[in-house]
Amino acid sequence: MRAISRRELLRFVGIGMGAAVLAGCAGAPTAAPAATEAPKVEEKPTEAPAATAAPPSGEVVTLTFWKGPHKAAGDETKLCAGPTLEKFMAQYPSIKVEFQEVPWSGYNEKFSAAFAAGQPPDVSYQTESFPTFVKAGNILPLDELIAESGFDLKVMLERAIEIVTYDGKIYAMPWIEGGSILMWNKELFEKAGLDPETPPDTMEQFVDYALKIRALGDDIYGYAVGPRDWHENGYWGIRWGGQWFNKDYTQCLADSKEFIEGYQFMADLFFKHQVAMPAAITGQEPGAYGYFRDGKVGMTTYQSIVANSLRRDNPNLKLGGAFVPKGPADEPAGRAAYGGVGALAIAKASKHVKEAWTLVQWLVTPDALKSWLGCLGFATARSDVFLFQDDPVLSVGETGRKFHFFWPYTEWVFKFWDIEATYIEAIQLGQMKVDEALKELTAKVNDILKEAQQA
Repeated sequence: MRAISRRELLRFVGIGMGAAVLAGCAGAPTAAPAATEAPKVEEKPTEAPAATAAPPSGEVVTLTFWKGPHKAAGDETKLCAGPTLEKFMAQYPSIKVEFQEVPWSGYNEKFSAAFAAGQPPDVSYQTESFPTFVKAGNILPLDELIAESGFDLKVMLERAIEIVTYDGKIYAMPWIEGGSILMWNKELFEKAGLDPETPPDTMEQFVDYALKIRALGDDIYGYAVGPRDWHENGYWGIRWGGQWFNKDYTQCLADSKEFIEGYQFMADLFFKHQVAMPAAITGQEPGAYGYFRDGKVGMTTYQSIVANSLRRDNPNLKLGGAFVPKGPADEPAGRAAYGGVGALAIAKASKHVKEAWTLVQWLVTPDALKSWLGCLGFATARSDVFLFQDDPVLSVGETGRKFHFFWPYTEWVFKFWDIEATYIEAIQLGQMKVDEALKELTAKVNDILKEAQQA
């Protein structure tokens, strides 16, 4: 994410273009499927895919696998990807996997160049920009492989399957599901006379708690967010009952009464209640993350995976995690938070489709998910796998999946994010009134949507 720039956000949150990146909408962002309390189920044996036929003459097939980096737990390749893929290669000795982290900066450009050159990775990690490659004919539909292998799609979150389905065909296997939660500093809660184990449940309580924390000192704030953090700033209107878009993404609805009310509430945190750290401060290093990490901020919202970064960077931080406080809209919209799905795709140009499918299937087995995503701190795209039942913060990202709203998975989403960030930053800096900013934002986004329809 330099005002919080894209690079800064990705550095701490670990999500890039949605994986953000999920990670990094539903008629505004779109709601994820219901998945609430983690069921207490007996451990099941790992579901391994059917063995791939060994290449002739003992030949070993080499697969390339590219993925954007998620650094919340540290070095992903060394700590998470490497050990997991070693297990796969031990189980399938005729397949070698060469894993490469591709920086989020220039991610799409590198993939586009690789596809154009006819040398794409066999397996790739895809997020919101995925449709660009599907429309270009670069990605292999998985329907026949799914049918031949008997893979049961019912174990996947329904909304995650919808995201990777185009024109009735499935183009990727959902893998990661990540989303944002409320995080708070328990020590500041105690100093403010608040119960450190009880977060605010409503937006009214959120303001009350923030005021009490703000009273602790001139350099202590109740809340902080980066002014250009499009994920964390993108949901105020939804919590008040509005939507970013209509159902077919042909019209932006951000100038609605509900959206104006939601973003006025956000603006009031800065200028009426004065509990939010000024955007001029959070827009510079060390940013909202750094001030929260250093004990200067009582509450914030981040993707749940950031808990691992905070624990690494400040082991003494007493961190709490909960669902976002409820706004006026009914649930799940009232507690709307960023959500995203990261999926595994196979290149149409791959010369080793069967082996690539073996890898993709294996990566979504419970044991593999625990080894890799459990290491990162991400929830999974499977409705029956819960990795963090014993972690009071990371578990919120899993049990709160029904509150995750997804941005559109389209080729124009990055243009939209830039516009969104620009106008919300203007509101937080006091440069524009809420209704004026949202009116201009809506007009510019509608221009993008018209261009997309005409393309």
